[in-house]
Formats: sequence, structure tokens, C-alpha cells
Amino acid sequence: MADDTMLQRHRRQRSGNPIPLGTLVDFVALDFETANRSKASICAVGITLVVDGEIRLADSFLVNPECTFDSFNSAINGLSERDVRDAPTLPDAWPTLMRVLDGANVCAHSARFDIGALRASAARYNLPCPAASIYCTRMIAQRVWPELPSFGLGVVAPSLGIDFNHHQAGDDAEACAKVALAAQRHVGANTLEGLAAAIQFRPSRLSQGSNQGLIVEVNEPDEGHPLSGRLLCFTGSLYSMTRDDAHAAVQSVGGDFRTSVSKKVDFLVIGDADFIGFADGQRTGKLTKAIELRDQGASVEIISESDFLALLAS
Repeated sequence: MADDTMLQRHRRQRSGNPIPLGTLVDFVALDFETANRSKASICAVGITLVVDGEIRLADSFLVNPECTFDSFNSAINGLSERDVRDAPTLPDAWPTLMRVLDGANVCAHSARFDIGALRASAARYNLPCPAASIYCTRMIAQRVWPELPSFGLGVVAPSLGIDFNHHQAGDDAEACAKVALAAQRHVGANTLEGLAAAIQFRPSRLSQGSNQGLIVEVNEPDEGHPLSGRLLCFTGSLYSMTRDDAHAAVQSVGGDFRTSVSKKVDFLVIGDADFIGFADGQRTGKLTKAIELRDQGASVEIISESDFLALLAS
């Protein structure tokens, strides 16, 4: 696994010795960046391997998605067609992914998006999916640290003292692994399975051998879209779409929107242009109201525009 030539190309080793073939890996943390709104447009892959409770390998590589790039995605991840022109295509990279993921415990933040991208890309190229147990560190964070105002990686990781370059696949995968390890320590567990048992979390399953691999979501109250039946409110300037387009997108997946924040609102979406200000302590009127409601016990979650798009694409 760890001696794969593609991994060697970008390896950032976390221990003094390479990981021998056959080493039992605790879990793999995974992150994908996409070129546009299609989930089947993977343009960067981040992989982190955890062995004996420690990060032993953190790696990333570019992928040529053989499609055009959307300006919003490029603004978020900094990648363009020029950057991936000489990169391998996904079929070239697939043996590496299968070798790393098949049979593994896999962590991803907002796993619906990343595993959805994996499945959509497999279907696009008629490639077999790996078999894996899927642990969403966003869902885990919601249970372990419910007091946080937001459960996006850009908030959860810094709250734990994790310094990383958000929306860079390698950094995001490594931060995801660190969040999972921090959650294990918080509940006194030595493994992902122990963590899951402690917080009553059941991992989803990705089936083997088919690009129609079924993910059985057992952590969601329904089998529909994660925004179905949810109320959203928006604040700040959206980069990816107009406010009217965002409202229409929410309604198209069974959700609805409100123009003001109340205890009935499930998500307050902050435009990415303003989300950095939120992390630095700046507050809009809607954001101030959402934080007050949270302090009073309401469950409104504050998310970034890019997290909203990931949920929308799930």
C-alpha cells in the first residue's frame, strides 16, 4: 500500500521509517477537491494513513478531471486546467485508491460529499468501488463537541488547535485524521470502533465491486437529501450564485429558506467572502442572532458557502 509509486511522488512521511507493506492501518482519512459542481470532477486527492494511533503518511496528488473548471471551485481550491494538464486521469489513479481504501475504515469530513464524488467518478469511468466503512468526522464532531457554532472543518479543526490550509486536499485529509484522533482521545477510545460505540455512531458502508456501490446511511433521520425538510437562512455575499439561485437550489432538494434567523432555522449559511471574518470574530446581525439562539439551546448550525455547496451536492 504505502510503497505505491503515486504516493511516493508526494509523500510527507510522519515517522522515521517507511510503512512496510502489510502494515495494519487504523484508518484512512480522505479528501477530494472537484473542478466544478459535478461530483464526478475530482481534480485533487488527499490521503492520510493512521497507524497505531499516529499519522504515518500524509499525501496528495493532482488528477486531470478531463473537464472544464468552474470559477468558484478554482477560487476555493486554487486549481485550474493548467495545473492538472499533465496529471494522471482518475482511471490512472484508481489502482492507488483501491489499494488504499478497499477494506479500510475511511474518514472524511462531510463524507456524503467525498464518498459521493468517489461513487460518481467510478460510475463515470465504469470503475469498481472499494469496500469500506465510512466515518463522517463532521457527524462525529457534532456528537463530541456539540457546543461548537459550526461543524465545518474550517471551524472544528482550528478549535482543536489544528493548523492547516483549508481546501487543499492533502491538508484537509490530514486535518480530518487529526479531528478523528482528537475525538478518540476526548472520549477515551483507542480506535474508531471504540469512538463510534462511545457516541452511538454507526458507520455507513460502501459496497464492493460496483460503481453503483450502495451507501447505507444509518445516521440520518431520513433516506433523502441532507437538506430535505431543513430551513436555511443566508447572510453575507455569496460567490457561487445569487441569493435567489441559492433559495431555488434549496427548494429543489426539498428544503426551504427564511430571510431572518429564528429558532426554527437549521442552517445559517455565510458567504465564503465573509466566513473568514466570522472565524476572526466579526458578526453580522443574523450571525449575532444565531449565536444568541445557540446559547439559548437552539440547534441552528453556522456553515460556510462551500460547506453549503457540499451539502447541496450530496
